[in-house]
Amino acid sequence: MHSAPLKKKYPGVLYIEVKDVLDELNRVVNIFYDYPSYKMTIIGVTGTSGKTVVALTIRDVLSQYLKMGYIGTNDAQYGSSVIQSSYTTPESIFMHRTLNEMVKSSVKGATIEVSSHGLALKRVDSINFDIAVFTNVHDEHLDFHGTLENVMKAKTKLFELLDEKGYCILNADEVRFNHYLEKNGHVKAHKIYYGIEHRADIMAKKIKVFLDHTEFDLFIRDEVFHVSVPVLGVFNVSNTLAVLATLMALEMTTEQIVDGLKYIGNVDGRMELIKTCHNFNIIVDYCQYISAYSEVFKFAKSVTKKPGRIIAVFGISFKRDIEKKRKLAKLVNLYCDQVILTQEDSSEDEVLDLCDDMLDMIECTSLIITDRRIAIRQAIELAGNQDLILILGKGHEQFMKTSVGNIPYPGDKYIAKKAIEEIYKGDDYEL
Repeated sequence: MHSAPLKKKYPGVLYIEVKDVLDELNRVVNIFYDYPSYKMTIIGVTGTSGKTVVALTIRDVLSQYLKMGYIGTNDAQYGSSVIQSSYTTPESIFMHRTLNEMVKSSVKGATIEVSSHGLALKRVDSINFDIAVFTNVHDEHLDFHGTLENVMKAKTKLFELLDEKGYCILNADEVRFNHYLEKNGHVKAHKIYYGIEHRADIMAKKIKVFLDHTEFDLFIRDEVFHVSVPVLGVFNVSNTLAVLATLMALEMTTEQIVDGLKYIGNVDGRMELIKTCHNFNIIVDYCQYISAYSEVFKFAKSVTKKPGRIIAVFGISFKRDIEKKRKLAKLVNLYCDQVILTQEDSSEDEVLDLCDDMLDMIECTSLIITDRRIAIRQAIELAGNQDLILILGKGHEQFMKTSVGNIPYPGDKYIAKKAIEEIYKGDDYEL
């Protein structure tokens, strides 16, 4: 298939000229796999951050009622099957093939992470979504989209894919996006709002954050419930509300929605706490954006009492973006007591080039250790009474992206646990 005139054609090859190759690909692949998304309840989740947490948590809660699948960051999951993918939102052929396999395995619903890239590149245009969930929007991915308005335009598309029976789950606190959607979106679906700061259909108030859980008053359908959930940080309260609002869209009772809280927990590599018996603790987080660093640092500051220190271990993956480095350094100077810069999706040889100028911007005690394993171990050796170590940037990932391809990596959590075992001679630790 082609949409532009071809300079040369080869004999024996069938050429079909179409108006838009991606549109035609979506149409054909949907027919080939027999419209799998029409045979399931499909829930799409979009937003700069929180997609993985919300999509996996919705999957986990709904799994108590029906067989669920998930497609998102790095893989697709259903039953005991795990299929690796290259993108947060995979290409259309992968998407339909995987949904078709889910249907054949009697999966009744699936959550899908829908990135702004995936929307702009029409990867989900032929998916029949029943519910679309929005988390937040920040000025990230501008290297691809150009402007924040283009990011919002791409995300708006997901809600325009819903028919009049569908539901938009919107964050009432994201006023900028909601105004954009109202002004520019052609949305037929119902809307349910969740929020903390602004009035919404489902709300959280009187939030109290602790190192290992969060408590708040949940307002839903004119009722109030004091709840405790094992998630960390105010931003994860917002993610929890998005999950509960999705249950509301599925016409669950208030009792069922509140009951769903007991299936909500930490997602692997997302604000994951490693509690130790050595008077310091560790948090592992994926933390890909400046906005995410800000949220993690704020949380760390709120739960770390003097003389406890915040020790951060992270790398730099945006070599040429000096403005991002300045923003990150400003956050570090505001919240951290000690920093170890190291590799993050880079080889050891590249670390000095990536981190050197950043070191000059940091005011607290800081150093560069090129090997991430050694950097994590060093942080644990430095940790003292009531300290909190933040290991950021990789989360659940068990590979290191480099200029020569992906290199196997055991994962931050494994490295941290191994270091504790070795340093403290097998003393107990707990997750």
